[in-house]
Amino acid sequence: MDKLKYDFTFDHLKFIPNFNDNDNDSVWLWIFHVDKIPPHVGISQGGLFFSLKSNGKDELPVKNVIQIIENKGIKCVKLNLKYRFVNYDIRTVYAQFDTAYSLKKSCLAPIKEVLNVPDSILKLSELLLFLSDQNLLNGYSHFNVTKSELGILKYGTEDIEKRLNLLHA
Repeated sequence: MDKLKYDFTFDHLKFIPNFNDNDNDSVWLWIFHVDKIPPHVGISQGGLFFSLKSNGKDELPVKNVIQIIENKGIKCVKLNLKYRFVNYDIRTVYAQFDTAYSLKKSCLAPIKEVLNVPDSILKLSELLLFLSDQNLLNGYSHFNVTKSELGILKYGTEDIEKRLNLLHA
C-alpha cells in the first residue's frame, strides 16, 4: 500500500469479518467509493441506513444497501463506531437536511451533527483522524476492496465543491 497517496488508512484498526447490522446499539459509518475523490458517506444504526446525497436523502434498511453494494460492485468500507445513542434519533438530524450541495452541506454534514464533532472538520479523513484520536473507532469491514485500497485518498475541500457542482450542473 502506497501510504503517500492516502490521508487515512485502516490498517491500525481491527478487521471485523462478521458484523451484526441488526444490533440496535451498533453505529456504523459507511464509506462508499473509497477509490474515488471524494468518497461518499452514510451512517447506520439498528439496521437502518441514512445518507445525504446531491439529489435527496436515503433512509433504507441496511440489507438493501448491502444488496446494492454487491450488485453494483461498489468499493465500500464500514467502520464500527464506539457510539451509543440514548433516546437519540438519527432520523431527526437528517430531517434538517434536503440535499448535499456545498462543502458545509455535504454528505458529511449530518454525520458530523449526529456524532457531535467540531465544525472545523470538513473532510472525511479529518473526521476519521478525529474519531481515531478520540479512540471511537472499534473496527472495520469492507466490500469489494483490496488490501491496497484500504484508505481514504488525499484530496482537498475544493474537490468536494467541484464534485457537488458537477452533480448539480
